[in-house]
Amino acid sequence: MTLSDKIDQAVEILQGAAEAVVFSGAGMSAESGIPTFRDPGGIWDQFDPEELGTGSGLLHTLARHPDRIRSFLENTIEIFLAAKPNPGHLALGAMEQMGLIRAVITQNVDNLHQEGGNSRVLEVHGNLFRQRCLACGQKQASEKVSYLMHIRRTLHKLASLDLAAILRELPRCRCGSPMRPDVVMFGEAVQDMHESFVEADGCSVMLVLGTSGVVYPAAALPQRAKQAGAKVIEINPGDSVYAGIADLRITEKTGRVLPEILQRLQHA
Repeated sequence: MTLSDKIDQAVEILQGAAEAVVFSGAGMSAESGIPTFRDPGGIWDQFDPEELGTGSGLLHTLARHPDRIRSFLENTIEIFLAAKPNPGHLALGAMEQMGLIRAVITQNVDNLHQEGGNSRVLEVHGNLFRQRCLACGQKQASEKVSYLMHIRRTLHKLASLDLAAILRELPRCRCGSPMRPDVVMFGEAVQDMHESFVEADGCSVMLVLGTSGVVYPAAALPQRAKQAGAKVIEINPGDSVYAGIADLRITEKTGRVLPEILQRLQHA
């Protein structure tokens, strides 16, 4: 079957669906220039997850190797400043406007689905541009560019990077306590999982986009949708655990395939 045939099949499946649900992973963000965590050349190739992926590891590294924290933050700022929604994100936003997509469940923390036009986004690993109070748990969104520029200016200002300095610079909640980025670190509970399971159980089609399916519990969502009777369309140029359950598998980048699906849907 040619790529064009597979795209036609995806269009047919989506046209026959009530509303689809999207499940996206790091592969979509990689197409916007954000390195994946586990692939060769990814973030954990450059930085040790034991040092920067857990709260205790972060504090340990900050106390003994603050230069590594500074390097990680400086690198991350530049990556996210440059990242923009790619054609795949924009196509999903347009599909929502057409009434074809009712929710996006994402493992990504970069806010690109919202920037691409999706309004209902369930973020199982949190959002880098949202803050959570360390005391009361209150959450507050930040504008991406101004937030990143603030961190960049703060790093330039701080000659010494230590816990006391960081705590002084953290934004404050209305209760007066410091707020941290609302992202899920290793060992912390995932977010929005109840709502995500409800969406998986109730959808007629699930689009599985750019994820290898190795991070649980989120990785169980496509299997859950399949068991509930949904069609599963996977778009992913790499390997994944979903080959056995996918009704249609397209081994191309989402930024190439989703705009073509959108165009054919618009002209159907």
